[in-house]
Amino acid sequence: MSAAAALVRNPDMFERLPDAGLAKTAREVFDILQARQEPGGLVRITQKELAKRLGITVPSVSRAIGELKDRGLVHPRTVHGKVQIHPLFAAYETVAHMVNHIRDESTHVWPLNFPGRAVPLPAGKDPRAGTSFDPDPDGGEDAPLPEAPPTLRLAG
Repeated sequence: MSAAAALVRNPDMFERLPDAGLAKTAREVFDILQARQEPGGLVRITQKELAKRLGITVPSVSRAIGELKDRGLVHPRTVHGKVQIHPLFAAYETVAHMVNHIRDESTHVWPLNFPGRAVPLPAGKDPRAGTSFDPDPDGGEDAPLPEAPPTLRLAG
């Protein structure tokens, strides 16, 4: 994937972002994390880098990341220099990549905690539940049929 390629996000989830009630600094940190993420939501950045970028102290960044963890927007356990954005708010290379990643049994989808507002997680690991998300925007056009397989012969 080229560095200039746009990443795909679920717009229905971003419409719910104001419900998180984030403080200004937490929202600014989340915006930087969104901009710096790899496909799937992994961000490699330290709190010191974030503080320098925003012109604030490292403890202020730490409090902002704590708020993002409390709301569920980033994984509650972070490793030094790595932050994982919630899979429903992460960006992906393609719509198919997003759907497959969220449906994958190994993908950990943790709860979102927006004050005063329940944010349901997709039922049955289906990222489309309760949204207008359409993983097949071409209207169900049939996939091309595979070419006929070659005739196989036994060696010998």
